[in-house]
Amino acid sequence: MSYSFSVTGHDKESALKSVEQAMAEVVAGQPIHARDKDVVAANAAGAVGLLADDATQDVGVSVCGSLGWNPGEPGKEELTTVSVAVTAWLVRRDAA
Repeated sequence: MSYSFSVTGHDKESALKSVEQAMAEVVAGQPIHARDKDVVAANAAGAVGLLADDATQDVGVSVCGSLGWNPGEPGKEELTTVSVAVTAWLVRRDAA
């Protein structure tokens, strides 16, 4: 199962909070992604953390990912493929 979303926040903290909320929505619809939500959070935090601190700009984050697995008991499936990609950027507030 795969997912993709983009969020924008007025600062790094609010952008990461928005990533967390968007991923919670993914997990609600695709429970298997409870298995990679911490990886998403860590990757997003790492990418956002590398951005310059600029209070005049918003922070954008785009996340996409997918999991593949062998059948098994829900929550204990054997994952065979994991993909998580995060892009973070600064965007002028008037352009957002």
